[in-house]
Amino acid sequence: MSIDHLRLLASRVPGLREMFASDAERAQRGTLDACGIHADFSRQLMDTALFAAALAHCDEIGLRGRIEAMFAGRTVNHTEGRAALHTALRARGSQAPEAREAATWMAGALELAAQVRDGAVVGSTGRRFTHVVNIGIGGSSLGPETVTRSLRRFHDGPEVRFVSNIDSADLDAALAGLDPETTLVCVASKTFTTQETLHNAERARRWLANACPRWQDHVVASTADPVAAVAWGIDPVRCLRLAEWVGGRFSVSSVVGFPVASAIGPAGFADFLDGMHEMDTHFLHAPFAENLPVVHGLLWWLNSAIRGFPAVAVVPYAADLALLPQHLQQLVMESLGKGVSEFGGPLSLDSSPVVFGTAGTDAQHSYFQMLHQGTRPIPVDFIGVVEPLGGDSAAHDLLVANMLAQSDALATGRSLGETEAATGSADPHRSSPGNRPSTVLFLSRLDPRHLGALVALYEHSVLVQGVLAGVNSFDQFGVEMGKQVAHAAAEALRATDEAASAAGPKSSVSHPLTMTHPLLEWYRSQKV
Repeated sequence: MSIDHLRLLASRVPGLREMFASDAERAQRGTLDACGIHADFSRQLMDTALFAAALAHCDEIGLRGRIEAMFAGRTVNHTEGRAALHTALRARGSQAPEAREAATWMAGALELAAQVRDGAVVGSTGRRFTHVVNIGIGGSSLGPETVTRSLRRFHDGPEVRFVSNIDSADLDAALAGLDPETTLVCVASKTFTTQETLHNAERARRWLANACPRWQDHVVASTADPVAAVAWGIDPVRCLRLAEWVGGRFSVSSVVGFPVASAIGPAGFADFLDGMHEMDTHFLHAPFAENLPVVHGLLWWLNSAIRGFPAVAVVPYAADLALLPQHLQQLVMESLGKGVSEFGGPLSLDSSPVVFGTAGTDAQHSYFQMLHQGTRPIPVDFIGVVEPLGGDSAAHDLLVANMLAQSDALATGRSLGETEAATGSADPHRSSPGNRPSTVLFLSRLDPRHLGALVALYEHSVLVQGVLAGVNSFDQFGVEMGKQVAHAAAEALRATDEAASAAGPKSSVSHPLTMTHPLLEWYRSQKV
């Protein structure tokens, strides 16, 4: 199935109003149910001809084989020569060596979390830990912080705070009001070389050492390099092992989830993993036409690559899910934001949409103006929860009503005639074009199991989009290049400071950077 043919079929899809008017069963046929998630795709710009052709395209490019290869542990991250076995982290009873090894490491992390929660592991002065401060960045922070925030109703352990930004205000705020004697710091870094994480960790170590006889009793590491963590000073028994084959944005189901388990308990975290495993199983075995991650990923790819829509908004109508769009920004754009194909050739299609979003209903009073009347259609994923999260059921019904109304308004719009009938004026400023696609994902309830299924849904949707785009979803060389340049800039700034201190303010040194050199000099001149 050629891309040109898919474009032709996409151009022939009738408008959403027309498709609903001509097909009384569209709403029913456009829904899928899996793993406690009810997905309504009926307001996507898809008809039966395009859907059939898109599924055929998935078969032609070997999507089924790529899915099976990932689950089998074969090398799917070709640029780095690695498997991508995040699904092994939540597999149950798997005999694969990687899965057994990961299960052993996870058991150790959950046991430590249980001991912290019940007071079997205490600080150096014998006092129980009341707070856990997780220091990481990227996947070592976004994933666990998102899950921890999303499951705040289930917290019955230490309060967990997260630090990711090198801006000293971030760590200052996290440590504010805490007692070092009752604080456990978790340093989450796969390589244990991440500049921002280690700088913040060093500050936290000094904060602990000023008050605690043995700061080592107050620090845990989640890392793939325990040798480096031990060399930094962390007790070997407090090094939680992370596998090399786990990408940071896929690592929340690994020992990186230690702060989550500390907050909600090992049993709650096990439920989260069970929900992920349930979605894994569905993804691996369900026919493509009934496969929730496949259909979701296929629609995102069609909207981005075939229709040319530049972005997608993810809007959870649940305050507890407020951080989910931020997690998905990394998951999607770090995975798919590539400029060459998996094997180094040029790309003929866009590989990734821009992902943004915030919680509804706040979002309605922000960028929804653009979604309804802007010049470029932006697809939306609406995420709702059936069971109320708070104690006001009327407020929850109003929340859901807003979500459904927004999805409907984007699809139907309002013509000039309808505007005149509704407002008494045929004012084009008040009309809306409509025919703007959206998906509604309903969770039965927001608990660890359903959240796990939702996170895994997006993980697998990314794999589908990556295969369709022809890119490797599991490397991130652009991020690594940025780190290298940032390290060079930091070294250059340090060198100029040292030279100025030794030889006076007019001293300078050569920089390994070009365009930023004048800014570095200007910044140094402004420092007090």
